[in-house]
Amino acid sequence: MKDVIELRRSLSDELHARAFDHFSGAGRFIRFVYFVEDNADLIVDYVNAFLENVGQAPIPRMSKFATFKLGHYSLDFEKHNEFISISFIQKSNSLAVGLLPDAYDARSVDLPLEWAQLSPGRVFHAIWLEVGGGPPEELNEQKIHQVMQARAVAANQFSDGAAQVYFAFDIDSAGFSRVALFNSNMVASRLGRAVQRIVELETYRLLALLGFATVKEHSAKLDSIAKHVGEITNELAEQIKQPESNVEDMLSKLSAQAADLENIYSNASYRMAATKAYDSIVENRLDGLRVSRIEGFQGVKGFLNRRMLPAIDSCRAFSERLRRLSERISRAGDLLQTQTEMIIQRQNQDLLISMNSRAKTQLRLQQTVERLSIAAVTYYGVGLVGFAGASLPLVAWGLNLDVLKAISIPIIAGCVWLTIRQVKRRI
Repeated sequence: MKDVIELRRSLSDELHARAFDHFSGAGRFIRFVYFVEDNADLIVDYVNAFLENVGQAPIPRMSKFATFKLGHYSLDFEKHNEFISISFIQKSNSLAVGLLPDAYDARSVDLPLEWAQLSPGRVFHAIWLEVGGGPPEELNEQKIHQVMQARAVAANQFSDGAAQVYFAFDIDSAGFSRVALFNSNMVASRLGRAVQRIVELETYRLLALLGFATVKEHSAKLDSIAKHVGEITNELAEQIKQPESNVEDMLSKLSAQAADLENIYSNASYRMAATKAYDSIVENRLDGLRVSRIEGFQGVKGFLNRRMLPAIDSCRAFSERLRRLSERISRAGDLLQTQTEMIIQRQNQDLLISMNSRAKTQLRLQQTVERLSIAAVTYYGVGLVGFAGASLPLVAWGLNLDVLKAISIPIIAGCVWLTIRQVKRRI
């Protein structure tokens, strides 16, 4: 009963573990995303050492989310299945229009960014979101490209025109992916939810694209497997028409391709499933912003559909190819198995015919040996009659030895034949 209560409590706490934080005024949200490999505990220890130095309690081992107020900024810690994120949040600055003067300047902002970059975890993604006041009147495509240090910028209004967001979807000279949010009249609670959605959209966008890297890594090998399976299938179609098939060689080749395919599946299946899940999160976060068009800029949805959707579609197609190729190998294996069984049946039939022929030959040989045995025993028996008769007074009895021996031949032969017959019946 206690376990059930604890489970219920943990599931209920999960719904409140990542509460939306109010974001008032201007500020920034900087997130570092680290891959969790074999160093999750090292990253947690690294963060705990920092927290202890600033007089904060360490993060519990089983905790997935934690927030710490550290003077003029907050530190957010999040632990997921394959990544850990550390975020720095500054807010409550008064600004009517534009961005803060030190926007995107890692050297002038008073945050431990260098400490975060030196973490034992491998930095996979770094996001810098600047939250400012209303958009400047002179803001145009050329100006925003300079601010964002990007080759292309996607932008939208959201929350019924209360704010504007600009995504670089690129990496600046300091290694950050820049996002700018201009807030005209959003209240703190709505702004906090919007900031979290935007940061998560940018986080999961790049995580979703990891699947495309896996596709490129394994596509050539998958093409090779598909080619070989096709050759084996064509060879099998020809071999089935022939009475004698080289099934063993084809089965060995097919097994090798099946092993290679299973290796690809074991390496790529998790990544393909994760890509699907991350892409779904990106769509959900984007829909939650309720974006609308800004004149002169490409929308975020349009940008992602044009640039990101082909990569996601490639991942879906790769997963489908894996599934179909596995089915092809399975069907080819079934055909080879059937062909093998037919060959075994023919071999068994030939073996039975051969065994039957040998049995008949052995029977005839046995019968010949029996006849020779009867003749030999009869010969020796007649000889014994002769020896016995020579010692008897046959002449006095009026008998002839040769006649006696002649009479004994059929008698001895008959007795020997009856004896052999009885022995055979007993066996």
